[in-house]
Amino acid sequence: MLYKALYPIIICALAFSLVSCDNKTLYTQESATTYNVLVEATLEYDFVTAFSEGLAAVYDDGKWGYINKTGKIIIPMQTFDYAVPFEEDTAVVAILADSAEEGVLTYYGLIDKKGQLLALLEYESIGEFSEGLAPVCLEGKWGYIDKSGKLVIPCEYDETSGFSAGLAVVYLDTGYGFIDQTGKSVIPCEYNYAYSFSEGLALVSIYEKWGFIDSFANVKIPFEYDFAGSFKNGLAVVGKGVYPNLKMGYIDKNNKTVIPLQYSFANDFSNEVAHVVSGENAQHCYIDKNGQLIARYKDYIEIQNFSEGFAAVRIDNSWGFIDMAGQLALTNEYEWINEKGFQNGLALVKKDDKWGYIDESGHVVVDFAYDVLFEFVDGFAVAVINHKFGLLDKTGAVIVPFEYDFIGYIGDGVAFMKIGDTWGILELPQ
Repeated sequence: MLYKALYPIIICALAFSLVSCDNKTLYTQESATTYNVLVEATLEYDFVTAFSEGLAAVYDDGKWGYINKTGKIIIPMQTFDYAVPFEEDTAVVAILADSAEEGVLTYYGLIDKKGQLLALLEYESIGEFSEGLAPVCLEGKWGYIDKSGKLVIPCEYDETSGFSAGLAVVYLDTGYGFIDQTGKSVIPCEYNYAYSFSEGLALVSIYEKWGFIDSFANVKIPFEYDFAGSFKNGLAVVGKGVYPNLKMGYIDKNNKTVIPLQYSFANDFSNEVAHVVSGENAQHCYIDKNGQLIARYKDYIEIQNFSEGFAAVRIDNSWGFIDMAGQLALTNEYEWINEKGFQNGLALVKKDDKWGYIDESGHVVVDFAYDVLFEFVDGFAVAVINHKFGLLDKTGAVIVPFEYDFIGYIGDGVAFMKIGDTWGILELPQ
């Protein structure tokens, strides 16, 4: 693997007005924005990931390691066949091992930022940390490690979940129950199934009926439902009957029916709306928390999920947005709209075969000038013109000019760029 560490290089070019001899300067009407090339495009890796906590995982010749923002190798690419970004000073890594009986096996461990093993490469799986603990599997049984890599809850369970409100779901041959962060059984393993606590209640089942308990195992909502989902935003989807006669609706935490059990399908509320299926003709609709109809799928060729009070809809061959009243709020003049709709007040849309961003009033914030335009990450969006990559801010100003073969993996105040087959690192304005 060829590697060269370079000091930050100076790029001077003219864009709208002045250049600085220290770094690239692009002047907008309001202020100047700068970026620096921390490492020139000389890093020869097969694959890279975004920086997190000062380090980026990089892949070369079949092995993973980590570099810092100057391009210096901090953890060599010698041992690990798998690696992920650092989070709270630790990262999960893995090695592959051949077994005559079982083929290729994967063993996971935990490292610190010096590459020292905190948890030995012996686990068959390591889950995500939640509330300071991560589930691990050893010889088919699950337990938990802490951030130091110490096994704090023995691997003795058939299934585990992440911790929520200080409790985790575990499974033994007697059923599902809950333990605390010391491994103490708080709610016995006696349920047919159990979900993690959400909004103070846990969804559990006994004898194919669903109900809700509190953290002391007190039954707060009786086991009377044939279907149920966890509470979200104060409401839970519940159902009675057996398909195709199952009817679904919504209850509150007092088991009061807020929206009658009248739908053949009902989804959780998100962004104050829910997707339901109603009637003999199985009409797909959006409703609000009062059960009032907002929009019917059949009125549009396509409809996307609501986000920030709007949903993208296709009428004829054009796209627009409807509001929470189901009214066309932004005219159907776009060729395509990104499936996430509005995010932080902006929507990525396509018009006249070019991409740009609009705000919730329909005003153009980023001009329709780009062949490809990506979602904003940490305040920056990657854009492409004539196969060259650049970087924009949320005002539409060009922060990094269109001279690279690739820009991406934004994180920790930097981005990777590429010229040909080699990588470099850009420092982004704060």
